[in-house]
This record gives sequence, C-alpha cells and structure tokens, in this order.
Amino acid sequence: MEASKSLRRPANWQDFETLCKKLWGEIWNCPEIKKNGRAGQDQNGVDVYGIPFGEDAYFGIQCKGKDEYTNKQFTETEIDKEIKLARAFDPPLKKLYFATTAVKDASIEAYIRNKNIENKAAGSFEIHIFSWEDIVDMIDENRHTHDWYLKSQNFKTSKSVLVTFHDSTTELSAIPQFKKETTHYRQKIVPAHPVYPEALNNIISVNKMMQGLAYPVASTTEVNLSYFSFALRIQNTGDSPIEEFKLFFEIEEDIQDMADTNENHTGLAVISKSFFRSDLILSNDSNAGKVLPETKILVGDDSYTSDEVYIKPLAEKHDLKIKWKLISKDLKDEGVLKVLVCPDIQYLNKTVLVEDPLQVRINVGDLEDMIINKDN
Repeated sequence: MEASKSLRRPANWQDFETLCKKLWGEIWNCPEIKKNGRAGQDQNGVDVYGIPFGEDAYFGIQCKGKDEYTNKQFTETEIDKEIKLARAFDPPLKKLYFATTAVKDASIEAYIRNKNIENKAAGSFEIHIFSWEDIVDMIDENRHTHDWYLKSQNFKTSKSVLVTFHDSTTELSAIPQFKKETTHYRQKIVPAHPVYPEALNNIISVNKMMQGLAYPVASTTEVNLSYFSFALRIQNTGDSPIEEFKLFFEIEEDIQDMADTNENHTGLAVISKSFFRSDLILSNDSNAGKVLPETKILVGDDSYTSDEVYIKPLAEKHDLKIKWKLISKDLKDEGVLKVLVCPDIQYLNKTVLVEDPLQVRINVGDLEDMIINKDN
C-alpha cells in the first residue's frame, strides 16, 4: 500500500499516544476520549480511554512505541504484564487494545487471540492488537485523522524508494550446481608378456621427463558453481533526493556460505580482488550484510546497483527470504525479497582400475561443490 511508504512513525511515545487518541476518537465517535492521568502516574495498563458511541462501558488503549531500527517486538511477558495491570482499571474495561509502532508479527497476533479467548472465558475484557501497518490503514480510512496527521503534523514525505534485485524484480530463481560422484574400483587385467614390466617402466620414465619439460601455467581460476549471485538495486521513486543512504540485508534461512566472489585464483600474474573497493560488508556469522555506496545521493528516478553477493545455499529445494532495510538522512524503509532455490545435482561415475582383487568395490561419495576451471 502506498500510504505505508509515505507515513513515518511518530518520533516519540508522547506523539504516538496523541495519534492514538485522535484516531480512535474518530473511530469510536467519542469526543470525550482522554489520555489516562499524566506522566509518572500509575495508569493500570491503559494510556487512552473512552466510551465508544453506542456502548455503555469503557474501552482502553495501551500504546507501545517500538524502535524501528532494531525491529523490537512485543514479548509474551510484556503482554501478560499489561493485561494484569489493566484488570485493575476502574471501572472495569470492556475491551483492551494494544496499539504499537512495531511491524506485524504473526506469533504475537496468535498469542493475543488466545489471550482474548482466555480472558473472555474468565468474564473479563476482550484483547486486540493493532500494529503499525494496521494503524496506517485506519489513518487512511478516517479522513479527519488523515488530514490532521499528514497536514498539521507534516508527517507526509515525498521521499520513497524501491529495492529490488539487479533485474528489477523482487523474486529471483537460483539453480546452484552440486555433484555426487560414484567410483567403481575394478580389477585391472595385466597381460602375461615377459617384456611388459620393462616396457611399462620405460613409458613411465618418458612421461615423467615430459612433465618436467612442461611450462608452468601462468594462472588458473576455479569457479564454484554451487554459489548463485545477486546484486541489490536501489531506485529513488520519489521526487526528492535521498541522501547518505545505506542498505542492510539479512537472510532468514540457513545457508552454507556467503562471499563477494565464487572464484579462486592461483598461479602467476594473479590480480588480487583486494585492489578493487567493494561496497559490501558481509557477516557469515549472522547471514547478514550491508551496502555502503560510494554514491552519497540519489536524485529522482536515479538508481544504484550494489556489487554482487554470492550465496552457497543448502543443496535442497527451498525458498530464501532476504529482509532489507534502507536508512538515509530523511527516509527509512524496509521490505523482503525472495529467492527460489532449485539445485541441479549431477550424478557422476568414475572407474578406477586396481590390481588387487580385494580392492574391487563401489564407493558412493558425499555431495560436493561443482567446481570448474575457467580459461584465463
């Protein structure tokens, strides 16, 4: 929804309480809606209260501002504590709303639903939760609060951003390659010829001599095809410049490795990657990274594409979710990109001849990376 990109969260908890009072006052058609007491006083789990039009009992709102930089959420302990406090509100509440600037959380919403059923069965008040996305929807649906919040409070921004993969999509298909090798050890048939040992020794000697005359390879490059890569594209979709921006990203699912290349250079005349400055900082411990662009400003419709990130996923069909968060001088936004991983596992067979019949066997190897040599 476009509104969610153009509404900032209130700067502090006092402003958030004021927004909740204004919004639910309009929803409830309740001019008498009030904040509960003053700062420092015991509020019994209720920050805002009122009697909605057509009702005969009080509804209460517990306002919870959360830090959008760290994605802090409610905890079940917090919820239980506030419900216990709200039971002491005088007179008894009919409903208790949790309003929060935190993003929606399915597990917390499920916990609230269960507490609602439990509380009603005990003859107490109903319990509901409204996260920031819910509140943005309600602001958009209630004209007076919408006009007050966007115009009077000047919380509307002309800044917006679109973050995608390098091909301007939000969903990417990846086909990393792996191999599984089966080795067949078979008995070698040695012909009965009296001169064979001497002839074989001569051939081995000649091969060793030729190898000694071979020129060394100037350089080799191994490419690991078990990695897939992507770059992140940041586009200014607003009509104001985005300044001093940086992008954080995190992979929620398990992966085997994350790197800034899938190549390994050996031999002579190798140009080290360290000579080139990357805009990426990667952390394998947390499956996270950040993009620190050399560009400090994006004007309208301009875009920036990061260096490539290389991921070695688990060798199974699954989805990866990449959570991103952009922070700039005057704009913060976040979202999720998706990677559909469908590995290509190649089953290879190799034959090894052995003289000892006791060594004849079949050996099935483990799943390995698919590595090839690239011509330099």
